[in-house]
Amino acid sequence: MPEYQDIYDIHRRLTGKKVLRGTRRAPGEYILVVHLLLFDEQGRLLVQRRVDNKASWPGMWDISLGGLAQSGDDSRSAVEREVSEELGLDLSFADTEPVFSFRTDSRFDDYWMATIDSKTPLRLQAEEVAEARWVDRDEWKALLRGHNVIPYTFQWILFDLYDMHFPGARLFSNGEPGQLHGAVFDMDGLLLDTERVADRSWMQAAKEFDLPDPLKAIDGCRGLNNASTKAYFVQHYGEDFDYEGFHERARALSHAVTDVEVPVKEGAALILRSLKEMGLRLAVASSTREVTVRDQLGRAGLLPYFDAVITGDMVTEGKPAPEIYLKACEALGLPPEECLAFEDSVNGIRSAYKAGLYTVQIPDPEIQRPGTESNALSWRTFASLTEAESWFRSYFT
Repeated sequence: MPEYQDIYDIHRRLTGKKVLRGTRRAPGEYILVVHLLLFDEQGRLLVQRRVDNKASWPGMWDISLGGLAQSGDDSRSAVEREVSEELGLDLSFADTEPVFSFRTDSRFDDYWMATIDSKTPLRLQAEEVAEARWVDRDEWKALLRGHNVIPYTFQWILFDLYDMHFPGARLFSNGEPGQLHGAVFDMDGLLLDTERVADRSWMQAAKEFDLPDPLKAIDGCRGLNNASTKAYFVQHYGEDFDYEGFHERARALSHAVTDVEVPVKEGAALILRSLKEMGLRLAVASSTREVTVRDQLGRAGLLPYFDAVITGDMVTEGKPAPEIYLKACEALGLPPEECLAFEDSVNGIRSAYKAGLYTVQIPDPEIQRPGTESNALSWRTFASLTEAESWFRSYFT
């Protein structure tokens, strides 16, 4: 039977026009194409190698599934139909949406994601598929390096999309690093568990100074140095608010705790020691004052790991401006593109990304949950420094 497709306009609105599949379309006319990234319970991707007599991309490896939406299909019904026809699977996408979409000069491409048990039997189309198999991250990269995969814009970060469960378009534009010789670390909330102490101190000071909506202020100022924090307060609370008094009170409350004991994040010493043993030069890029940074890192036993210490009172523009990370790279004698940046806050991630480092996000969901922006600006994301250390140990060996 003839197969027809619906035509959309540039705003992805149905025009009411239908064309026979393969018909040349006028400029401004778009069709819909759906794709599926199918993973198993081990986080492996299903890939298919096209038969050698295909008219396009013969013998090349492809992602799990792709197909044209037929007339009457929306994106969801199209991917459900394609997965049934091409793989013999009955999957419902009723409670999800495409993980991302592209618009080219003639089509809209929707990418869906699903997870199944690897033991689920698949029914492959012999006339289309030469072979299919599940691949892990390393096997996928081997295929890419062998130039055996149909090229996709996102192909090098495909497994990162899965690892993040893809809350939004996370396309790290800098790709993979060529070489890495340095690592720059934030301090508060990343190496030291001082953000919780600071948050409690701010909440107490907020009560004493009648600061409205203190949670908004905490989130807005996280990762900023004193000058940037003061600018935030002037913008949101006006010149009349006693920022200096508030700041000194919050700092005193915080130091009353950290002067007794410096809380260290799990895995902090482990990852610093490992990266040092791997030959990386290490620096701190903290928005906190130098005297405090050196005191707290020293008492935590972490200061000897660092080749350079750059702090908030050493820069003109604090995070999210890139200056502090650029200074840290300069102090290490390394270009930014050869350095990692370990961060927990969105302002810190913005700073590192603008400076050109490969940002590693270690979010604390109880303090600040990662969002679409912080995910998009991060090269890698881990649940803890311990998890990051394990991954980098494999990466550098």
